[in-house]
Amino acid sequence: MSELDDYRKEIDSIDKELIALFERRMDVAVKVGEYKKKNKLPIFNGKREEEVIEKNIKNLNNSSYGDIGRSFFENLMELSRSLQANIIQENNNIQNNLIEERSDFVIGYQGVKGSFSEEALLKHFKTCDNTKNYDEFVDVFEALKNNKIQYAILPIENSYTGAITEVYDLLVKYGFYIVGEECIKIDQHLIGIKGTDINSIQEIYSHPQGFEQSKKFLSRYQDIMLIPYHNTAISAKLISDLKDTKKVAIASKRAAQIYGLDILQENINDKKDNHTKFIIIGKELKYNNECNKISVVFSLEDKAGTLYNLLRYFAENNINMIKIESRPNKHESWKYLLYVDFEGSIENMEVKNALNLIEKNSGYFKIIGSYKASL
Repeated sequence: MSELDDYRKEIDSIDKELIALFERRMDVAVKVGEYKKKNKLPIFNGKREEEVIEKNIKNLNNSSYGDIGRSFFENLMELSRSLQANIIQENNNIQNNLIEERSDFVIGYQGVKGSFSEEALLKHFKTCDNTKNYDEFVDVFEALKNNKIQYAILPIENSYTGAITEVYDLLVKYGFYIVGEECIKIDQHLIGIKGTDINSIQEIYSHPQGFEQSKKFLSRYQDIMLIPYHNTAISAKLISDLKDTKKVAIASKRAAQIYGLDILQENINDKKDNHTKFIIIGKELKYNNECNKISVVFSLEDKAGTLYNLLRYFAENNINMIKIESRPNKHESWKYLLYVDFEGSIENMEVKNALNLIEKNSGYFKIIGSYKASL
């Protein structure tokens, strides 16, 4: 037998002792979890865990193993928390409430009739007759806060230009929840009053997203002034009111029809497969059995490995992440909030496990939505 075989035999013997000790430790962790459940205690006790790790690191005879010894105990603690989370089955106080369908609900949106937000609203709610429109995104959030509306629909992401970051920031600021999702195709058109000559245009009005989505077309008209406005449909209404053939808007075909405008150039958006995703928000977190998508937000500490350590909980629990969006933390310089969308149900044990671990290992954590994904 070679010297290497002797070493391997010794490792096998140590592993046999380790697995027996591991099993004993997990058995005790289960008892601790049952005690915490009975006495409504939190899973994570950072001070206690740090004390345990430091005490055991001091017991090392070879201090050069200090860093890997710390990693060993951190992973061991994490496994214990995971086991206890399964016992306690914490679910962030979410109740199994069905999303009501009532005709007296008032739905808010940003823009005016003919806006893409209104189009998404009509597609999602179909029979809703009670709607209120507002000039700015923050106005919609204020209306929901003050109970002037029960739900609101807002754009969150365009397939070409990316996230609408203001909406992400307002979600956290106001503490509201995503209760639904809708996706519509976006076609931008250059529209103006009857008699407008495309070669005589001096000003184009639209939402910044309208300009961003139509860069290639607009590059042909370098001398025309681009004037950002509240919303594409509000821009169309303005052009209708001004009755000036030198001023036009970028908006939808429906907006042109509503405000009696001619389409001067169809489909000017760069990407023909152009879609915008909208979220429906409310003041409570609700779900039903059809919900298959979850959105969460949590903080990232400014130290190496934080992002990896938190995101790996999704992979380890076989969860498919759909989108990750990072935003600056408004309360702490150089720190960030991470928004993650992923497939799953609040009731799924693997989802619960992953969320419990992220919650226990991040400074700030919140589930901001459980809803049915749009097709």
